[in-house]
Amino acid sequence: MSAVTAPARGGRRVLSPRIPDVLTLCAGRLLRLELRRNTMMWMVPPALLAFWLDTYRGSMALSPLWSSRTLILRQGAAVDDFAPFVVGAAAWIGGRDRRRGIGEQVEVTPLPRWAGRLTTWAATAGWTVGAYLACVGVLYGMIAWQGAAGSPPWWPVVVGAVALVACSAIGFAAGVLVPSRFTAPLAAIVTGLVLRQTLRSGGRYVLLSPIASPSYSLAPPKADAGVFYPYLPDLSLTQLLFLGGLAVTALGGLGVQAVCGRPGLRRLAAAVAAVGLASSGTAVALIGTARVEANGVVVPALHDAALDRPLGYTPVCGGTAIKVCLNPVYKAYLPTVATALDPVLREVAGLPGAPVRVDQVALSGRQPPLARATVTGEPPVAHLALDIGYYGAMWIGPEPAGKGAPGRCCTSQQMWTSVPRVTAEVLPPVAGVIVDRLVGHADPVQQAVLEGLLRAAGVPLDGMAVFARIDGTPIVLPQPGTPAYAAGGRFAALSSADRHAWLTAHLAALRSGHLTLERLP
Repeated sequence: MSAVTAPARGGRRVLSPRIPDVLTLCAGRLLRLELRRNTMMWMVPPALLAFWLDTYRGSMALSPLWSSRTLILRQGAAVDDFAPFVVGAAAWIGGRDRRRGIGEQVEVTPLPRWAGRLTTWAATAGWTVGAYLACVGVLYGMIAWQGAAGSPPWWPVVVGAVALVACSAIGFAAGVLVPSRFTAPLAAIVTGLVLRQTLRSGGRYVLLSPIASPSYSLAPPKADAGVFYPYLPDLSLTQLLFLGGLAVTALGGLGVQAVCGRPGLRRLAAAVAAVGLASSGTAVALIGTARVEANGVVVPALHDAALDRPLGYTPVCGGTAIKVCLNPVYKAYLPTVATALDPVLREVAGLPGAPVRVDQVALSGRQPPLARATVTGEPPVAHLALDIGYYGAMWIGPEPAGKGAPGRCCTSQQMWTSVPRVTAEVLPPVAGVIVDRLVGHADPVQQAVLEGLLRAAGVPLDGMAVFARIDGTPIVLPQPGTPAYAAGGRFAALSSADRHAWLTAHLAALRSGHLTLERLP
């Protein structure tokens, strides 16, 4: 087939201006054809089902907060749901012409082979990204419709979309290079295994993966991201550099073969692949400098120091004896938390050294417990960190005592709206820290008073052992059968007024260790 030419001044011959229009028309027609008969359209229903069973149902079981209900999405569950289907479908499409024996006919078409391959891949990526964004749109729409508190994070959505684009590009390249009917299923299986492995791996460089496990990741997604501190985009930007580089490398590699066009076009494809490799290499270098801080992953070259400042807010407070103040995002759970903490706060209210207020603070640590408290300052203030999110939904703690007590497992919403559950899970660590700082545990008398106050406040003492294992705080209680244990029982049997009056009169001597068990009422 000869190219259309037109005479030029000086006897030169140049391509007609109509040729680019013809090529654009061919590419557009091919794209429309591929969109109508693309294999990925048949993979969308199982991918939607996987998303509904995994990401959607898991997210909607969490507390109606943006920070909680997007936590599973931020861990990359949606990418994990889609990726095997995307890679398998893209690999099947990439090897389609060779499997059907029509490669030579396709290679002589007016459209350069690289452009044809990119058009076919674009249809696959279009179906993939369209289905993914539709799923995320439904999830975000339902969260917003139910009136979730907080604000939606958008960076993880972009990372997920680019990750699936990279999966489609890599799968398509694998199908082109190895056009076998076994390539597609093997590529899907390998993708699933690789994603599973990243879920079970730790270390800094695993952070480049779009999916992360809260149990193994160096920096699992925080349940309160965007609540106390702004959401840090450093890790998302680095992931975009890495995943986008992989996609560009794979797409550039599709155009370096001899059948893909003129040498100039192949050199352009090689340059595109080199740019992709440079982008991914840059991301690897950047993640090597990353560090994990209280409000997320910091990449120094991409970090904005202004995001290190905490977000301002006016707390909402409740409670009777001592005020309990929470971030307004968690306003719906204030009555439950205040009611659960009220028994121990009534016991210590007004005593010298007792906290004058309980303030909520941000979570800290790789895998924080359900609740953690510290008491600092003068006058003392109790700082309370609550994991109202994923860990709360999966938490398994001691069975709450009493008739009709709830079971050991529950959803996050059920957990934080149930006073018995919050009492069983949150009260022991908080009460242990407050009472221990108030009276100490250095001698048998202090241990007896400590146990007596906890028992009088209705604290499940078996939960203290669980707290000590999780937080590492030594809460020392007297053993049954010892004189201190008996003295603690006598102290707990007193009326609340008598305990409070005795502590007011003897607290200084109790702290200094100048009392004996016989002097306990």
